[in-house]
Amino acid sequence: MTSDTRSQLTDSATPGSSPARPSFCMINYNGEAVLREALGAAMRQAHLFCEMLLVDNGSSDGSVALVEREFPAVRVVRLPENGGAGAARNAGFREARSDLILCLDNDVAVAEGCLEQLVEALERNPGAVVAMPAVVYAHRREVIQYAGAGSHYLGLMTLHQQDRPLAAADRTVRKVASVVTCAFLVDRLRLGDAAPFDEAFFYQMEDHDFGVRLRARGLEVLAVPGAVVFHGKGTEGMSIRQTGDYSSARVYYLIRNRWLFLLKNYGGRTLLVLAPMLLVYETVQLAMVLKKGWTAEWARAGRWILGHRRQIAAERRRVQGLRALPDRTLLENGPVPFRDELARGRLERLGRRALDAMATAYWKGAVRLL
Repeated sequence: MTSDTRSQLTDSATPGSSPARPSFCMINYNGEAVLREALGAAMRQAHLFCEMLLVDNGSSDGSVALVEREFPAVRVVRLPENGGAGAARNAGFREARSDLILCLDNDVAVAEGCLEQLVEALERNPGAVVAMPAVVYAHRREVIQYAGAGSHYLGLMTLHQQDRPLAAADRTVRKVASVVTCAFLVDRLRLGDAAPFDEAFFYQMEDHDFGVRLRARGLEVLAVPGAVVFHGKGTEGMSIRQTGDYSSARVYYLIRNRWLFLLKNYGGRTLLVLAPMLLVYETVQLAMVLKKGWTAEWARAGRWILGHRRQIAAERRRVQGLRALPDRTLLENGPVPFRDELARGRLERLGRRALDAMATAYWKGAVRLL
C-alpha cells in the first residue's frame, strides 16, 4: 500500500470537502439473521471509514431494531418499501458523505486489509470507477465463490475464478467486463451524477447491467483478488444457497431481466448478428421452462417486457447515446454460464454440452462482424 493510500484512509478531510475516508454502505432487506456477523466484522474496522451506513429496504423483520440496539454508530437510512437492491444502492450513493463508497450486501463480512487494497487499486488506475474483492464462501473460507465477472455474449454474467481454492487464486489486479455487487468500492466522482443502478431490474442482473454500461462508456472495472470478503447465505427466500433450488421469483427475474439487459445494452448490429444464436438460446430456455413447470414465470416476464416497451426503448436510446466502446470489446465467448442446478439429469447435461459447443463455434464467426 502506498503512503498516499494510507493517508487517504487515516487523514481527515479539509473543511467543506468530501471526507477523505470511504463511506461504509450496507444494504439490507430482512437481514436480522445475518446482520450481526456482517456488521460486527465491519465495526472492527470502523476507524477506516468516515461513517457507517445501513440502507434498509422496507424490512418487515427486526433487523432495523437489531442495528439500532447493537450498532448505534451505524446510521440507518429507512426506505418506505422494498425497491430492490439497485434502489437501495442508489439511496446509499445519495446519502454517503464520501465520494469513495464501499457497498456491501447484508451477509458480507470484510476481511482485514480488504479496504486498503481496493482503495489502492482505484488510486493506481485513474480510469477505473469500481474495484471488487474476491468473494469467498463464509462457510468454506478456503474456496473462492468468484473474483470478478465478465459478459457472455448471450446476455449472461460469467464469474471469474469460480470455486477455485483461495490458495491457488491469481491475485493479479485486472480489468474485467462486469460488476458483481455483493461487495465493491466505487468512486462516485468518476461515476458521475446519473443514478447508477436501473431500478427496473429489482432483483438479479442489476449489477451486470450496471457493469456493462460502465464499460460501454469507456470506464474501467477492476477485480482485486488479493482483497477478500466472506459471503454468507444470500438473499432471504431467493438464494439457492438457502433454498437449494430456484424460487419462482428468481426464475421470473432472471428471464425478464436478461431480455431487458439485451434490449437496452446491445447495439442494433450486435442484435442482428447474434440473432440466430440468441434464438437457439431462447429455444433451449423455453424447453427448460416447459420441463420444469416455469411457464407462468416465462409468460409473466414476456408480458412485462411488452407492457414496458416504450420505457425500454427510451432507456435504450439513452444508454446507446452514452456509448464509447463497441460491443466486440465488451462481450466474450466461453461456456454458457448455467448453474449446475439447471442441468442435473443426463439429457440436460448432454444438452448443455451441445449448447456450449454451438455457442463457442458461432462466436468465432460472429465477432468478426461486430
